[in-house]
Amino acid sequence: PVIAIAAVALRQGAREPFLRVVFTLRSCAPLRGATVRSFDSEKDLLQVRGFWGEKHKF
Repeated sequence: PVIAIAAVALRQGAREPFLRVVFTLRSCAPLRGATVRSFDSEKDLLQVRGFWGEKHKF
């Protein structure tokens, strides 16, 4: 099963990312500087991650 998928977005020329997000199966500890999205099933995690990636061009 997929346990976690992370994405970091950086604007061209910038030194720091403007977005950090982690999609995780079930729960995980908070991650400083990142948004954590938790899901109860691998199917839900992958569906939302796929939709999110299309929306944000990842």
